[in-house]
Amino acid sequence: MTTKTNVYEIPDGPPDPQPALPSFDYAEMGQGCNPLVIDNSPGCCRAGWATEQDPRLEFESVVAKYRNRKVSAGPIQLVGSSIYSDPMAKSSIRSAFDGDVVTNFDAMECILDYIFTMLGCVEDKIDQPIVMTEAVCTPYTSRSNMSELLFECYNVPSVTYGIDSAWSYYKNTGTFNTDGLVIGSGTMATHVIPIYDMRVHTEHCKRINIGSVSMEEYLLKLLQLKYPTFPMKITEWQSQNLVQNFTHMAEDYEKELSSYLATENLAQKDITIQFPFPMPSLDERTKEEIQQATERRREQAKKMQEMAAKKRQEKVEERAKELEELTAIRDSKDELDGRSYAMRLAEAGIEDDRDLEEAISNAQQIVSRAQNKELGIEPEEKEMPTFLLVNIPDEELTEEQKQEKRKQVLLKAGYDARMRARVEKEKEKVRQDEIARQDDERRLNHFDEWLADLKEKRDKTISRMEERRTHRRELNDRRSHASQVRMRNIADLAANEGANPTGKRRRRGEQDDDFGAEDDDWNIYRDISKEDEAEEDEEDEAELERYNKQLSLHAPDYLESLDRAARGKIENATMYRFTEGCEQAILEKPAAPQKLDNEAIVARVAREYQLHLNVERIRVPEIIFRPGLVGLDQAGLLETIDGVVRQTGNRVSLLNNVFVTGCGFAQVSGILERLKCDILGIAPTGTPIAVRRAADPLRDAWRGAAQWCVHETDAFRASRITRQDYLEHGSEYLREHSASNRYCQVPARTSPPPT
Repeated sequence: MTTKTNVYEIPDGPPDPQPALPSFDYAEMGQGCNPLVIDNSPGCCRAGWATEQDPRLEFESVVAKYRNRKVSAGPIQLVGSSIYSDPMAKSSIRSAFDGDVVTNFDAMECILDYIFTMLGCVEDKIDQPIVMTEAVCTPYTSRSNMSELLFECYNVPSVTYGIDSAWSYYKNTGTFNTDGLVIGSGTMATHVIPIYDMRVHTEHCKRINIGSVSMEEYLLKLLQLKYPTFPMKITEWQSQNLVQNFTHMAEDYEKELSSYLATENLAQKDITIQFPFPMPSLDERTKEEIQQATERRREQAKKMQEMAAKKRQEKVEERAKELEELTAIRDSKDELDGRSYAMRLAEAGIEDDRDLEEAISNAQQIVSRAQNKELGIEPEEKEMPTFLLVNIPDEELTEEQKQEKRKQVLLKAGYDARMRARVEKEKEKVRQDEIARQDDERRLNHFDEWLADLKEKRDKTISRMEERRTHRRELNDRRSHASQVRMRNIADLAANEGANPTGKRRRRGEQDDDFGAEDDDWNIYRDISKEDEAEEDEEDEAELERYNKQLSLHAPDYLESLDRAARGKIENATMYRFTEGCEQAILEKPAAPQKLDNEAIVARVAREYQLHLNVERIRVPEIIFRPGLVGLDQAGLLETIDGVVRQTGNRVSLLNNVFVTGCGFAQVSGILERLKCDILGIAPTGTPIAVRRAADPLRDAWRGAAQWCVHETDAFRASRITRQDYLEHGSEYLREHSASNRYCQVPARTSPPPT
């Protein structure tokens, strides 16, 4: 298999945010009727002046309110990407949205405070009209609370609401006079909105509960199933990063999915995602440094040997001096009286003459061995000890001799056991030497037969080990035959024990417990015990290692061919190709010995922190056409488009201007080709079909709202909800325009008739 070269190193998280600087031209920009445009979406909020080309502020629609006594005594409030600057803020992150509808107006108030403060407003009220985007078919309750917040808290003169996707359509088309079908894919949902008769027809729009967040969550689930033991946690930001950079829409999903089964196509489309990993400890020394270290170790070992020899010589000299002193004490026995002699023995730490003779004998042996070793004289074999009292009957011995006889019996038993073990060891050594000689002779004279026999032995050993592994796996399965046989044996033993009231196992009416007297009893024990298998595994592993060592010396190509075959078997597995791509398989126990350099060690550790994206690249964005992939019981995008066109009276002219925008699927490459190909299959023959994407799917909603305020001044003035309208019609009131939702006045509640 080839080695992958397209490796993407994904960072832990987003880069440190750059602090936004406040503006100081609020008074200048706010002169006249310069609207303040706010694109209020769940993913990102954008705000700025309508007379400018781009929004001044662009930040995540999240807030964090928490306490950090090390920084401030009071509560700290962060908005946007600044929440990542303090780890304590991450546990307090809140969003103002539930789906794509504003529900948390405490958080919304924090966002608006941030917008007005950064734009330089220091007054108690906002003097500029507000233009704000909202979702399709926003509930009256959400709009009512938003209007109440703007009018009561900020005293805005007016507010205009419009659909973000419609204003993005206006930015790229320049008018609402052209019929079109807008596909607005947002953070939480995707809407199909028809535009004809110079306005948005929300009564015919359709919603699919799939957005960019759905793709990120689906990719996370797929990777968790694909790599259940991955050592790192994949964050939401990393999932979003992977979706944005590597997913694409397949023009023919089934055909492209089947093409991944071909190794060549998989090698081209597979992406290796490298996560950060800990660097292993490496030996980064050069060959010269290794040689120098070896020489230093050799010199140190030589010095240690010299020091040990010096210590041994000092001990020998001490023993020689001690021998002279002991000999002098023994020679002075005739010259000294009994009391003086006893005092001299006591000073030397000796009790009597017997201990003195024993100490002299031990010292002589030590000094003699040291002198013989220095002169190179081989040590003489020990004489066979004599046990004179062993064969004498006890009747002929005194009490002291009986005690000595018992001691000699024990010593003789130990000596005989050592002699038998030595003889057996020598016989085994002779037998092994003979086997090795015959094996070498056969290898030299009949190499092919010897090699074939060695291979056969190795294969049999591997087969035995594999059979035991299979047996252990079957024992873990309660329904397997091996597990049922084991449980049946245990049940039989338990039944025999339960039939005996005394607790002893009785067989065929016998009164004594003689379990183990027959070989069948131990066969049952072997059937229910697992200890023997571990011992057999150790023996077979040692034997296999011996075979591999012989083959590596005399037939190294054979072991390498075995490793190649084992790797090929692993790499040809479909699951391996999808989880490891085209990387070479790593054998847990290779047959041929391997020596890894530093680069190979780092590469192996890095592979443990790698993910491979292949089928996920097309499977993740496919959920917009097949919501059933994520368990959503809804129609796909193509069926939704067909339903919207049918509800509009089969206005096939809408298909000639299909417009895709938003922060979700609009950014996936290949979406335009897929839509055109699929719509062609449902449209009447000869229907012109055109699909296009917004020039900037993320910012065109804000730019379209700003452009609409400046160019469509009459429509803008007519769409403004003033404070008087708010007080007269209520907070849920909406002035309709070409890009707005529809407003139906809620009938006033009448009091029930008196009973």
